[in-house]
Amino acid sequence: MRALDIDQHMRDVGTWVDWSNTVDTFKSGDPRMDVCGIAVAWQSQWPTLKAAHAAGCNVFITHEPTYYVHRDDDPGSFADDHTAAKRAWLAETGMVVYRCHDVWDVMPTHGIRDSWACGLGLEGPLLAEDERRWYGLFGVPSQTVHDLAQGFAARLSAIGQDQVQVVGDLTRTVERLAIGTGAACCVPDMARLRDQEGRYPDALLVTDDGMSFWRDGSWALDRGLPLLVVNHATAEEWGMRSLAEYLKAHFPGVPVQHFPQGCQYQSVRAVAG
Repeated sequence: MRALDIDQHMRDVGTWVDWSNTVDTFKSGDPRMDVCGIAVAWQSQWPTLKAAHAAGCNVFITHEPTYYVHRDDDPGSFADDHTAAKRAWLAETGMVVYRCHDVWDVMPTHGIRDSWACGLGLEGPLLAEDERRWYGLFGVPSQTVHDLAQGFAARLSAIGQDQVQVVGDLTRTVERLAIGTGAACCVPDMARLRDQEGRYPDALLVTDDGMSFWRDGSWALDRGLPLLVVNHATAEEWGMRSLAEYLKAHFPGVPVQHFPQGCQYQSVRAVAG
């Protein structure tokens, strides 16, 4: 198979994507190249690219940009020596980089949002969603914000994040939770979701790249709406693992490896006493 076959498959299934105006394109390499091995990761960061190349992968599927801007189209990026060197390394190795973002965010069952909900243990029917399917409203067992955040932190520890930031009242009772998709976490839009009985979310789960504390945090505090905040990469790691499994199922003749990246930072706490 060729790298082009992956793109064609996504175009065939991703009927909701405007394929004339998408970031889901090839960022480096020859798409006509025969595929020896596929690497899948949240972002085409240079250390992960090198690890994939060393593992025999000549196609790298990334969810986020390669050159630090959404469309990878800022010529000013390459004025930086390190970015130019990264591009030169990709050219030298011939590695194909393909971005799988717009289609995978809302791919039913397998994509970012639904994998996020599954990993968090959100069960039962979806109570509401927006037209783009970025946001979902879920019912949760009645509990405090504190207990909900603590339960999520326990699940997220397996992918590198053992804490959840909370803006607002930890003692507030939550029965309906709205979640976003990666950086697609417009707080006012998520807060407007309503179930069939007209009930709004009791809390929102958002990402650090999808919200601003001075803007969205203050907006939510003024309304008494708690926000639970996690790292952007954490929220999409399960979706990338799912993408690797999806590719294995649809292209069984080619080795596929998932390269975990998980939470993009570490927390250093004060020593007690």
